[in-house]
Amino acid sequence: MNPRAASLPEYLKAEELAALLRVSRKTIYEAVARGEIPGVLRVGRLIRFRRDAVLEWLADTG
Repeated sequence: MNPRAASLPEYLKAEELAALLRVSRKTIYEAVARGEIPGVLRVGRLIRFRRDAVLEWLADTG
């Protein structure tokens, strides 16, 4: 894992993932609803994303 990725929290908030992907939070929530983003963890109304799953997904999708 590169140093920048290691500095990310283990579980990302929607805002953090949106910033990483340079998209809006709305885009993140829409992608979650379509099942396009892996590593989604729902805790009540909160949504978090597992860092390792997201990084692997990004590496696979280019």
